[in-house]
Amino acid sequence: MQSALEVTLRTQGEIWFASREVGRLADTEPYFLNTALYYAFGFASGRYVDRLFEPTYLDDTADVADDIYVTPATPTSGIENRITSTYNTSTDDYATINYSAQDDPDEGQNLPSYGRRRVLGHGNELRCYVLGRNMEIDALDAKLPGYIRLGKKRGKARVETRQLAVTDATGRYELGHAIGAYDSEQSPVGDLITKQMRPTPLIGQGTYEGPHIELSKPMRESDTDSNSDSIKLPADVQFLRRKR
Repeated sequence: MQSALEVTLRTQGEIWFASREVGRLADTEPYFLNTALYYAFGFASGRYVDRLFEPTYLDDTADVADDIYVTPATPTSGIENRITSTYNTSTDDYATINYSAQDDPDEGQNLPSYGRRRVLGHGNELRCYVLGRNMEIDALDAKLPGYIRLGKKRGKARVETRQLAVTDATGRYELGHAIGAYDSEQSPVGDLITKQMRPTPLIGQGTYEGPHIELSKPMRESDTDSNSDSIKLPADVQFLRRKR
C-alpha cells in the first residue's frame, strides 16, 4: 500500500541560502533539496552542536527512509519575487576567535565583510511530493506541519497538501518531477537534464524504462482519464538510495 501527497510551499518571507556563489554574489536558486525538506518537515533531526562538519543524512533518516520519501521542491511557475541586497558589515559567522591585542593577525586593518545576496522573497510557490509506504493517506497527511522554516535565516513557508491516487505501472516513462541523483537505482535512458546543486545534484528530466508509480488526482465521476496529468516516479525511489 502506498499513499502520496502533493505539497505546495508558499514563501512567507525571505528565504536565503547560497546555491551558488559568483564573486561576491551569493545566489539562492528556487529549489529546496530533499536533504533540507526531511528536516524541515520534522521527519529527521540532526545534532544541535556539530563539531565534526560531516553530513549525517543517512543516520538522521535511517528510521524513516523505508517509509517516507520526499522529492526536492521545484517552482510551480516562474519565480515571482526575488530580492537582491548589498551588505557591508561584520562577519556573521557562528563563532569568531577573540584574539588579544598583541596576537591579533588583523591588527591595524579594516576588513569589512561585504557582498550581495539574491534571495527568495514573499509569495513564491514551490512544489514537492511526499510518498508513504504501508501508510494510510490521512496518517501521512497528518505528519506534515502547517508551516516550515528553511535556509540560513530560517525563513518561513506555508505548507498546503493535496491527496493523490497512486497506481503501479511498468515500461518506458518520462520523469514527472525532479528527484535526487542518488535516489533511485534506475538510470535514465535518454533526454537527461541534471542540475548541479550542493550537497546532491538533481535530475530534472529524463526518460526511464522499468517499474514506476503514477501519482494523480483521484478520479471523479466527470473525469474521463484520471491519469491525464499524472506524475511518474521510479518505483524504487528512496532518499539517497545509492548511498545506503
